[in-house]
Order: sequence, then structure tokens, then C-alpha cells
Amino acid sequence: MLSTSTAASLRLQSRFVQRHTSHESLRRLARASGSWSTLGCISTIRLAKDPLHCHTASLPSSSLGPIPLRSRRAFTTAPPRSSQQPFQFLTAYAFQGKPRYPKEQPQETDSSSSSASANDEDGSSPSSSTTSDADAPEKKGQIGFPADSEIGRWRDELLRGGEAGEDSLMCTSMSVAGDVAIGVADGVGGWTENGIDPSLFSQALMFHASKSAATAPANPESGAAPNRILAEAFEKVLKEPLVVAGSATACILTLDSSNGTLRSANLGDSGFVILRQGTGKQGVFHASPPQQLGFNTPLQLAKLPHEWVQEGSISNTPKDAASWECTLQHGDLVIVGTDGLFDNVDAKIEIPQFAKFIKEKHHASFAARQGEGKKAGDSLEEDKEFVQVLASNLVEYAKICQNSTTKQSPFEREAARYGIHFPGGKIDDVALVCCLAIER
Repeated sequence: MLSTSTAASLRLQSRFVQRHTSHESLRRLARASGSWSTLGCISTIRLAKDPLHCHTASLPSSSLGPIPLRSRRAFTTAPPRSSQQPFQFLTAYAFQGKPRYPKEQPQETDSSSSSASANDEDGSSPSSSTTSDADAPEKKGQIGFPADSEIGRWRDELLRGGEAGEDSLMCTSMSVAGDVAIGVADGVGGWTENGIDPSLFSQALMFHASKSAATAPANPESGAAPNRILAEAFEKVLKEPLVVAGSATACILTLDSSNGTLRSANLGDSGFVILRQGTGKQGVFHASPPQQLGFNTPLQLAKLPHEWVQEGSISNTPKDAASWECTLQHGDLVIVGTDGLFDNVDAKIEIPQFAKFIKEKHHASFAARQGEGKKAGDSLEEDKEFVQVLASNLVEYAKICQNSTTKQSPFEREAARYGIHFPGGKIDDVALVCCLAIER
């Protein structure tokens, strides 16, 4: 229970101070843990010269092939052959929680299976690290809802042993075969200073959003538009007894398989980008603008006990979410992510270049495997693998950018606009969903 003085001092203002003061410590922790390190490289990607002063970044050796399920999970929304829709959406998602201070890490028992470090994914162990046992951070435990709760079971099934930190996501089929709903939420980290786990709010929001989306078609005339899904989810969060307080940004998209319509509701600094071949210089068809009141002060949905509400608090409603829609075309690539991605990887330059690089490398790898006699199980196998590989490697690249002190990040440029010196990347959780539109 929070004290009256603590509650009275609570203001949902800029998250910059909390993140800025711990930034270098988080970088050191990331290097020491090894969970954010890339141990093997197959290539070096050099982004084209542009005003962003982008430098090189190494990709993990797993870039060319399928990624183990424990580092990502993917599914394909393929309707039955007897009732095929004009559009099919191939989806994959990836995530990584930022390093946490040892004193903030919950103790984990031997029987726990709800979290796994990236070292587990790489096949290495803490004992193989160059960091001494005394300096190495403890293994991160799962945060948020208890594993034996309904939301906890949903989260653990979704993450399959991974840990997304204060971020959460959803990727679910809707009631009409082929329709899909995807989304992300970013719990506001400043709540930790008041004894509140920010992941509770974001996990609950995505859980209830996925449940709402699963019972309706993507057509808003007979089903649910993204802003309605967000509103229903928020109402459920307000009634969640374990969510005492908290707030989060959110971005929800629905994909209509009958006509390829994408609809979105975005509140805060999470967002999405649509890549389309032949569109503009970089192939960016659309990039959602962030909704902010000021530097690093995004619009956010919040749950505040009545005694905490005060002048200056930031609290929005789902009606404040920006709505947007378009008709997707064959080959369109949609990427929705939290600010841990977009604060570190430029949506209009780096992401399209990175996606093109991964697609070319994966195509060469896939063709080589086919030449060795491994036949594709279906005509979309290459596309399915590509979406999976892109999602996982985009998270890896975001992590590399976060730890860079020389590459100018979008967050650094935004800080400079406000007269703030913030060199390099910004350490944060990352959660994203990739979707490739296939027109039959």
C-alpha cells in the first residue's frame, strides 16, 4: 500500500528523467549480462549515408534461417481451403525485456519456466561469460501477473519462456477465418518509483484486447474496429483487481482478409510502419506519427485511484487514439512496435533498409537449402520464414542500436530539439509484430 505522501507526489509526467539517470548503468548491465550481446556474426549491414549518420551494426549468425521458438513465436492465419479469403496475413512477433538491476529482479525457483535469458537461446550459459559470477546479474524472472492467473497463463503461452519486460503484445485470429488483430502496449516505467509494476497494466490491456478481438470480425460494421477493441480492453483493465494503478501506450491494428483493409488505433509513442515496394525513395507507404504532449511524454491510458488524481496528471481515454486505415496490397509489410524499436531504429530509413537486407539474405539462404534437396512444405514457406526471421532480427538490431554510443538514434535527435544532450541509443524493452500481406 502506498503512503499518502508518496501518492500525493505521483505525477504521470515525462519518463525522460527516470530513463536518463539510469541509462549508462543499464548499458553496463547489458554488456555484463550477455543477454543483450550478439555472439556470432554472418554479415555487417551498412546503412546508406544520410543525415542520420548511421554506422554499421552486426547481425547474429542465426539471421539466415528459422529462429528457435523460444526467441519468437509465429503463426499463419490461413483459412480453410474451402472458404479462402482474398487476403492472407503471415504474422510473427518478437520481444526482449531490457536488463534489470539485480536488486529489482525477482528470485526465481528451479521449477520456474516462465522466463528465459537470451543466453539460453544462444545455447551458452552464464558460466561461459567473461563476466565474473560476482558481477553477473541474476537471471531475470517474469514480471507482471502471477503464472497461475488467467492473464499470467495467457502471457506465458504467448511468450513461450521469453520475457518482454514492461512491454506486452497480442497477435490473434478474429472470429472470421483469416481476419487478424495485432498490437503492442508499453507500460510506463515511472510507476516503479511508486511501488507499482508497470507490466501489470500493459499485460492486462493486451490480454483483454486479444479476447475482445477474438470474438469479432475485422469489418467494423459487423464487428470491432481497433478503437472499440481498445476501449473494451481499457474498461476491463479498470476492473482488474491486481492492477491497482498504472498506465500504458497502445497500438492496435485489425486486418480484414475479405478486402485487405488495415485499420488502426494508436495512442502514445508506440506505432507502426507499412512498407510497400515502389513507394517513395525508401518504400515507406505510411509511418504512424507519435502522439505526445512533449518530449518523451506520450499520451497514455491510465488507471488512477481517486485519491491520486491531481492537476498535472496525464490521463487519456481510448477516444484520444488516432484512427487510420488503408487497403493493403500484395507484398505489403506491416511492422507494429513499441518505442523501444522506434526510438532506436528510424522507421522511414533504417527499417526499410533493414527489411530489404534481411529479405535478400534470407532468399539466398532459402534458395540454397532448396538446392540441397530440402523441398518447401508449401508455396508460402519462404514468406513465412522471412517474417519470422525479420521479427527476431529486428529486435536484435534494436538492441544493438540501444547499446551504441556513436550511432545517432531517433531519440537523440528528438532530445536535441528540446536542447537535451542524449547521445546514442535509449535502453528500453522491445516488442513488435510483423505481418506480410498475401493477396491470392
